Amino acid sequence: MSTDKLGLALSGGGLRASFFHLGVLAQLAECGLLPRIETISAVSGGAIIAALYYIHLKRLLESRKDTEITDADYVDLVHTLSEQFRAAAQKNIRLLALADLRANWRLYRRDYSLSDRIAEVYDQLLYRPALGRETPVTMRELRIFPPGEPGFHPYRNNDSRRHKVPVLILNATSLNTGRDWQFTARTMGEPVSYQHGRTCFDEIDSVPVRLRRPFDYFQAADPRLRDFPLAKAVAASAAVPGVFPPVVIEGLYRDGEDPICVSLVDGGVHDNQGIDALLAEACTRFIVSDASGQLDFEPCPETGRLGVLARSGSVLQDQVRYESLHRLIEVHGRDRVAFLHLRKGLGKREIAWINWNGEPYPERVSPPTTEAFGVAPGVQACLAEIRTDLDAFHDTEACALMCDGYQIANAEIPHRFGQNGSQPGAWPFLQIQPGLRAPSPRLLKLLRIGRHNVGKILLLDKRMLVPALGAPALTLAWAWIPLRDWIAAASIPVSAIAGIAVIVILDWLGWRLGCARAPEIAAFVRRIKRIARTPLNGYQNVRRFLLRAALPLAGAVLVKAYLRWLNPLYLRCGRLR
Repeated sequence: MSTDKLGLALSGGGLRASFFHLGVLAQLAECGLLPRIETISAVSGGAIIAALYYIHLKRLLESRKDTEITDADYVDLVHTLSEQFRAAAQKNIRLLALADLRANWRLYRRDYSLSDRIAEVYDQLLYRPALGRETPVTMRELRIFPPGEPGFHPYRNNDSRRHKVPVLILNATSLNTGRDWQFTARTMGEPVSYQHGRTCFDEIDSVPVRLRRPFDYFQAADPRLRDFPLAKAVAASAAVPGVFPPVVIEGLYRDGEDPICVSLVDGGVHDNQGIDALLAEACTRFIVSDASGQLDFEPCPETGRLGVLARSGSVLQDQVRYESLHRLIEVHGRDRVAFLHLRKGLGKREIAWINWNGEPYPERVSPPTTEAFGVAPGVQACLAEIRTDLDAFHDTEACALMCDGYQIANAEIPHRFGQNGSQPGAWPFLQIQPGLRAPSPRLLKLLRIGRHNVGKILLLDKRMLVPALGAPALTLAWAWIPLRDWIAAASIPVSAIAGIAVIVILDWLGWRLGCARAPEIAAFVRRIKRIARTPLNGYQNVRRFLLRAALPLAGAVLVKAYLRWLNPLYLRCGRLR
């Protein structure tokens, strides 16, 4: 295997994917394959954990000579990584992005979006602490220079090393061309194929323009692009369309005098498994960790416009996934591809038609084989359905996903790569291992509820309805007391309050009556509007301003209340026993 080039692909799938990948990394560290990886291609949730792993790896490879590093160092690295990530993820990344009032106000600016805000949370919660610093981590700072090798480059110098310096590729999708957009420690842009020193254009590529990437970040004219933030690259890779706005890069290209604004969305739109980047890097052996959302069977699909549109998008993405994996295995062979995924070993059914006598023809069943890697079929099915979100994952969810990735990798990798099976290490997540093989009703309930994006705490315990409703009520009561005191101190006359109430009622009546089709009512509404035009216009302007101001304030207050009271309750419900 010394002449082979090993690549690792970490798929998208939110924090579910991140935790699953952590289990895979733990197994790779144990069996001694982690030091041999030369390329890491990551997408979305995989990019979140891959960037954090790379920071820890940089600290290891730059602190010791190649001959001084051992496999145990990689085990310790992944152990530290998993504990740091679990603690950070349980702070609820999704809601932390909306908990800051000042940041919520900035969302109204055209040069700041929710993707920028989530990037700040990634940086503050994950990447800065890993490097032990207070300033943002940039992409070019990820370049690794082992001791005594100031000019080190992985392409030139990796052959002489036992512990490889992998090339990290964070994948996003360019809306400009529809192609893969890659962030590396050296540069960013669309990958380019060369033949005899010249750019090679694929005949079947129908897009007539390619955005050529610079050789180095320092070649960018804009200083902000030279110090492109790592967290912003991760945010671009995880910018799910419809949830997060695109990450826009300006000042890197122009077409004549016309500016080009590069708009980047989730890398999963182009390739959710990250396989294409490994092929472009000429890898010959592959480990594909796939915890992405996969297409499920629908007995009666929705026929409404939105339902059909959503289902069609899922079908297209599933087809891309199938074709990428099929091509990879067809070209390189199944023995060179370790494919780890959340539906591995689950049973399959072939439902037959209804026969002439009205009875269904016997169906064919492929029984589940998950017990071969120590997981009950019901548990594996629940893990495959866990949400692909950025909210808090309690210990049971996190440890179950990590242990599942670890167990599947232990069953697949020695078989594909001729490695000896490793002895289980002292991983904290392994304490849930007996429960995955013989699950308790409590464990199954926790994992089934984990598929929901909202309302999980109420499903876990109906008694939580009291604090769930009480927390917002207490928050509003806390805000009402100073407001009441301010009204009393300001000595606002009753006539002013009554006048405001009349204007509010008139505005509401005008809106309600304006919906009526009777001409007499419509004429009456027009007369009222002419009489009360000035106060109504003033009220409507004030209302728009207050609503605009209230959204950031109310959002921050309610999110802080949830993080303060309900998030700890949810984590407590999912503690390991």
